[in-house]
Amino acid sequence: MTKSSEESPSRRTFMMVVIGLISAVIGVALAIPILGEVLSPLFKKRDIVWSELGKVSDLENIEPLVPKFVPVYFRVKEGWTVNTLPRQVIVVKDITGKLYFFSNQCTHLGCPLHWIPARQKFMCPCHGGMFNILGKVVGGPPPRPLFVWVHKIENGTVLIQNKFLDNPKERGV
Repeated sequence: MTKSSEESPSRRTFMMVVIGLISAVIGVALAIPILGEVLSPLFKKRDIVWSELGKVSDLENIEPLVPKFVPVYFRVKEGWTVNTLPRQVIVVKDITGKLYFFSNQCTHLGCPLHWIPARQKFMCPCHGGMFNILGKVVGGPPPRPLFVWVHKIENGTVLIQNKFLDNPKERGV
């Protein structure tokens, strides 16, 4: 046997291994809190925030089958800042008195909708998408009916959440 194969590891090799292990431990110790901070938004439960749209009595006074565009402001936390997002809700009362709360964005590419009274339709000026008064697609490229805001009535006030109902078929269109 040769002399080098019989020798134990040199002091230099031993120190390199020890320094490497210490460096790895320090690296992991520093990486854990950084990864925790970066990934924590994925695991945080979002606060459910409701914004006031208006009094039910005021909204019930709108004419049946004539849409009313109502501004609403959502407070949204993004990272460490809280922003206010302006949105518009289309409020429609059907002939039975039921209120609907639609998004004013086309379901094709999110363009703002306009009400065309002569045609009794919502129209997207960008790509020609058309919706009837109850949000059903009647022309153009939109793939689905208008989105309906998640809403509730509490103490005579309509509250809107900054999200949509999952299934447009829940309203029969």
